[in-house]
Amino acid sequence: MSAQNPAAETPEVRKSRREAIMDAAMAVLGTSGLDRASVEDIARSAGIGKGTIYLYFKSKEEIFDGILGERWPGPYLERLMPEILSSEEVMNAPLEVVFERIGNGFLAAVEENMLVLRLALSDAYRFPDRAEHLFESTFLKANRILAAFLEAQQKAGRIGPLESPLITARCYQGMLMTYVLSQEMLGGKKYTLIEREEWVRVAVRILLQGIQGRGPEQTPAEPERG
Repeated sequence: MSAQNPAAETPEVRKSRREAIMDAAMAVLGTSGLDRASVEDIARSAGIGKGTIYLYFKSKEEIFDGILGERWPGPYLERLMPEILSSEEVMNAPLEVVFERIGNGFLAAVEENMLVLRLALSDAYRFPDRAEHLFESTFLKANRILAAFLEAQQKAGRIGPLESPLITARCYQGMLMTYVLSQEMLGGKKYTLIEREEWVRVAVRILLQGIQGRGPEQTPAEPERG
């Protein structure tokens, strides 16, 4: 990779070179972390000179910001999730099927970007702007998409009145993220091996019990008298 002026490159070439630098940075950051990694390390991993890095990024922090902006969280939230929830077929499908599809798709998108999530969370307290970007671009976006779906289902009479569709959506997302935190980030799968699909099924049952109301078998027993 030669060190030439990016301004003279075609958009395709510039994008390809930025991607190659970010690929190398993710490999280095995954091993060393943002603090210990250096631009020299990233250049060495990419097989280019340090000076070439600076033609595309001002610092390793800017490379990481580029990774957050361009690699997280993948196409799921940007394209697939709205596509799933806006289709007429989904509006008439069993809610259990819809929420399981959403849950598995969301977790798959997060798992594919686990390294980015780990790096972002490790720097969340020192770099609150990055944490806010992660929240807004991923979790809040997913909350709003799902809340809009819940509101539509509510208007269609398929679920009961909700005090807050946004909070309901966030509670479901919280159950999903507990899987990421406990099973993936904290290594819980070494002790309690739970498949993602099984986790999602249980989370969906809990959600639906809340938004569809109690069934007869779930009615609390009356307290004993005397």
